[in-house]
Amino acid sequence: MAEDDIASLLKIGVIVRPPDASVPDSMEGFARILQGQGFLVRGLVQRNSAPSGDCACTMTLVDLENGREFRISQDLGNGSTCCRVDTQAVAEASSVLRRAMENEVDLLIVNKFGKLESQGHGMVDEILAAVSRGIPLLTSVEAPLLDRWREFTGGVAEELSPGCGALMRWWDSVRPRGVPRSSRLLRAVQDAQPFQRMEPVPETS
Repeated sequence: MAEDDIASLLKIGVIVRPPDASVPDSMEGFARILQGQGFLVRGLVQRNSAPSGDCACTMTLVDLENGREFRISQDLGNGSTCCRVDTQAVAEASSVLRRAMENEVDLLIVNKFGKLESQGHGMVDEILAAVSRGIPLLTSVEAPLLDRWREFTGGVAEELSPGCGALMRWWDSVRPRGVPRSSRLLRAVQDAQPFQRMEPVPETS
């Protein structure tokens, strides 16, 4: 099978981010747009706060389904140039991905393929599980780790620029066809419990 055919079957998209913190993060906005269209988009997006006090950054993962937050950075105090990733918090957050794969999902979002994943840790098992199940997967990688990502995926993931236009074009090539799943589920509920005809209430004098 040709490499292009394999990439099409695997349905993996990765946003390649330049090492520039000023580049806006479009992943969460993209996820919310698809959810608004009725697609079941699940997973984790990352929010970074501005540096404050002794800590250079605060990193939080957000569950796209219910808004639950997982702080994954540790404040190392004076002299630290960056907050260390809390591996235990990352492990806890990864349960969001496993739960999503146990239920209906149109697109799974994994916030990023970072240093932990490049070393075989972090959320790498969940990424592999989603790919093996044929679930469309979107993640991101910073340019310095791009070679490690390509090695991890065998170079079959589609590399995307960080913008909603590129993400929408990718999604159109991998998305489920027909009516979005959540709309189908709603329709099934309505069919099972049709609205009852309301008889007019007689007027009283």
